[in-house]
Amino acid sequence: MPQSPQYPMPPLQPPPPTSAHLPEDAPGPGRGGRRRTTWGIALVLVLLLACGGAYAVWGGGEGDGKRSAAGGPQAVAAGAAAWKKTARTEPSKTAKNAPGAWFTGNTVVKAEPDMMTAYDLKTGRKQWSLILDGVLCAASREADADRVLIALKTAGMCETMAAVDIRHGSRLWSQPIALYKADDPDADNLRPEKWPAELEVAVGTGHGLVTWATGSKTVRLDDGKQVGESPEKECRWVGAAGGTQLLALRRCGERTTVRAQDPGAPDRPRWTWEGREGEEVLAVLSTRPVVLLTGTGQDRPGQLVTLADDGKERSRFELPADREGHVCASGVSKCPAYLVDGDTVYVARKGSTTAYGLANGREKWTYKADTNRMAFPVAVQDGQLAVYVAGTPERVGELTRVSTGTGRAARTTRLSPDLRTTEWRLERARSAVAHLKAGVLLLVNEGALESQDSDVVVAVVAG
Repeated sequence: MPQSPQYPMPPLQPPPPTSAHLPEDAPGPGRGGRRRTTWGIALVLVLLLACGGAYAVWGGGEGDGKRSAAGGPQAVAAGAAAWKKTARTEPSKTAKNAPGAWFTGNTVVKAEPDMMTAYDLKTGRKQWSLILDGVLCAASREADADRVLIALKTAGMCETMAAVDIRHGSRLWSQPIALYKADDPDADNLRPEKWPAELEVAVGTGHGLVTWATGSKTVRLDDGKQVGESPEKECRWVGAAGGTQLLALRRCGERTTVRAQDPGAPDRPRWTWEGREGEEVLAVLSTRPVVLLTGTGQDRPGQLVTLADDGKERSRFELPADREGHVCASGVSKCPAYLVDGDTVYVARKGSTTAYGLANGREKWTYKADTNRMAFPVAVQDGQLAVYVAGTPERVGELTRVSTGTGRAARTTRLSPDLRTTEWRLERARSAVAHLKAGVLLLVNEGALESQDSDVVVAVVAG
């Protein structure tokens, strides 16, 4: 797609030379004339000055946090929306998926089908925007030293990977995922409609990992230099997970294996775990400790498996049968229905959240929430687990702090009734992932964007 013209950022935030920074008022692709033009703002200023009034003028686009006339942020009640953002570009049938959300010290960075944008956590003010050189088809769930890895589709094929500095909004490098000829049978494996398993990317330990149906590649995040490649004839690669270590998953016959990649010698993994016959790894919930959600199909998760540092099984235990109690996004890396913290895993269920000890699988406690709604574990802070229950058209959403020791509710913040429809739509589409950062509850859309009115980030004062 054509690049939008570059504009300078305000003097206090000079953009890196490789970044495509767009002002909030710049019309992005597909936005047409929705944003106010520069001459319109100038006219308003002239009229205001002519009337002799003294006003504070604030930048930023629609949905920014409210400001008082004195120049400071207005007090926003706990549970109310501080700000929210909708899609900056018009999604289409072939460009609507939006995986990818990352955090720096004071920003949330959200990927859309053809761009990435950083917003200030407190105010929602845009910090930078970066137009992508294709359509997003995969993104790492993690960031490594403020660097992420994405995969882009061009000419109908997911064939390019790129590293992005999310603190400054700059491209670090871009290169083909795999080199092939037009008549190469591997070419079809890079077409999304042909994938027996989705292409996945992950980052960790200063490296990036890409897996696709017939191979994997490990590269350095600094410069994209390839440090290893593993083509596969007998098996197929089914996923990648990152963070404190890089894990590659592949399927050989009726067994799934998990390999801890050694960036210095990708062909010789540090360890390899092999699952039972017919057992699938549905999600990697944590990479240290390694916690796997296994089962016999996406709708039939059955066990949680914890591995020791050498890859040997430390524990394995059954999960209660509850088809509505396991909600995972696409890809194997992480899952919003589970949260691993230390030696405990918190599991979302319909109407409750349960804490299990990873060492033995014993239930520690169960916090009972609304009977008919999922209770998602979001974050552990100061000895308390934040549990989020999404709103519905009839019921408001809730954010409850629960004691990690007893499972008892310490306090509950009821979300504004104005957010009920937004929450319900995101929850119904199973596209929202909740985060708690700097006193702000962020509901981030990591699924498909249906229109330019689709919410991508909703920030709520956590209280």
